[in-house]
Amino acid sequence: MPRNKARTSSEDRSAAFATAHLRTPSQKVCRWFSILAAFFCGAAVMVIELAGNRVLAPWFGNSLYTWTGLIGVILVSISVGCYLGGYLADRRPQFSVMVHLIGLASLWTLAVPLVQSSLEGLPDRSGVLWGPVLATLVLFAVPGCLLAAVSPFAVRMLSLLARDRSIGISAGAIGMVSTLGSVLGTFAAGFVLVPHLGVRSVFLVTGLILGLLSAAGYWLFWSPLPLRKGTAVLAIAVFVGLLAVGWFQRGLPPEVLFDQTTFYHRIRVTERPTPDGDRHRTILLDSTIEGSQFVHSRRLPSLYQKYWQLARMFCPRLETAAFLGGGGFAMPEALADSFPHARIEVVEIDPVVIDVGRRFFRLDEYERRGQIFPVADDARRYLRRTQQRYDIIVADAFHGIRCIPGHLITREFFELVKTRLREGGVFLVDIGASIEGPDAVIFQSVLRTLQEVFEHQAVFATQPEIDKRTIQNLFIVAAAHDLSPSLDAARGLPDGDPLRALLTGYLGPEEYTTSLGVVFTDDWNPIEYLAAQTVRKRP
Repeated sequence: MPRNKARTSSEDRSAAFATAHLRTPSQKVCRWFSILAAFFCGAAVMVIELAGNRVLAPWFGNSLYTWTGLIGVILVSISVGCYLGGYLADRRPQFSVMVHLIGLASLWTLAVPLVQSSLEGLPDRSGVLWGPVLATLVLFAVPGCLLAAVSPFAVRMLSLLARDRSIGISAGAIGMVSTLGSVLGTFAAGFVLVPHLGVRSVFLVTGLILGLLSAAGYWLFWSPLPLRKGTAVLAIAVFVGLLAVGWFQRGLPPEVLFDQTTFYHRIRVTERPTPDGDRHRTILLDSTIEGSQFVHSRRLPSLYQKYWQLARMFCPRLETAAFLGGGGFAMPEALADSFPHARIEVVEIDPVVIDVGRRFFRLDEYERRGQIFPVADDARRYLRRTQQRYDIIVADAFHGIRCIPGHLITREFFELVKTRLREGGVFLVDIGASIEGPDAVIFQSVLRTLQEVFEHQAVFATQPEIDKRTIQNLFIVAAAHDLSPSLDAARGLPDGDPLRALLTGYLGPEEYTTSLGVVFTDDWNPIEYLAAQTVRKRP
């Protein structure tokens, strides 16, 4: 058969197919709907992905593994969606089918805030490695697949409108607007929607926009048959119901004083009564308790918080201090009570944590007295830029369960810390690990990395009475000078002195090793993997 004749026959079939299946007011309206559908669906995929991390973080932590599971599953769902869209476009090239895809994605997106509580208990059953994968499959894979199917479907519809004479231009145009939509969705979610609307509202707004887009499509393209009218009424009822239930969900539980999603965390403040009539207030960042204090007393509720007194042991004439990580601000406040004339800086990356400290954890009192100076910045960036020198720097920043931010635990960072210490200053590192056994690799690696920079170290266990294979808070004191005189001075104190009590947790060099340890660097630092391993093994 001659090539021109075959081309003409193909065009005729495409034209006949388009005439039979494209029910549109005009080709111009059809083209614009295809372009807008690709744009908004591309944006919605990225909004769901970025906001999805905030859904998963309270259960699995805001870690590398949460992002890995989320991104991996979303990419697979996009791949499946692209094939699904192309398959459906070849089998049933009708705009109503594309509208169905958008409508179903809208309903599923609206349902996410209602079913996310089902994640409770999943971390214990699946761990922090596979838990995010399973949760993403349940919550986000279906809308990701449906939304990704829209673009190849739109390419086919534009091509049919042009009688298959501009397949390349159709694919290029839809690919371009879909990518631009993804860019808009990324910036909108990261810079505007998540920090200002909250996660629940982000999904509801996204579902609402998709619902309005699908409603416009039904009005334009769906045949007014009675059965379809009934189906439309049912779909609208489900859509409105999900939107109403999601938007008007009951408020915070009575024990939750504050709940907000920020650029960095989901922050919650809880308060519960204690048997002695006091109230115990706690701050949680994502899935981790980061600090606590009593409302009516200055007692420290957590055992590890009492180890702020290591500053008294090793810096008896303390004038300047820096805490890397705010949490509940209990340790810097206790230090300020003991050293009322000292200047104490608290570097916290999330400014909302600082605001929470002022509202719920007495930080405002210490600011007014000129004792504590909170700084909203990344700890490493701040230390690199400041010219201040400190008697003690306390690293108490965590990122997820037992995981220290990777850039705050490397040899290069410790070298920076050393340049910011005064002569005779000390560096105090708080970690969650075991002393011996397979879970000791974090402790031994941090210690080995510190040994690369600081000549002297002293190790304290907050629970020296328990088995050394059990995970607990460990404090490592590192310095360029000999720490033995300070330890000897503490040993000479009376038995009732708190500093003498801290010595029960002191571990001599013969009580631990660094045989499992590796040196963490900016180039190679598996801290999140190691932390995830310890969480996965917990009972």
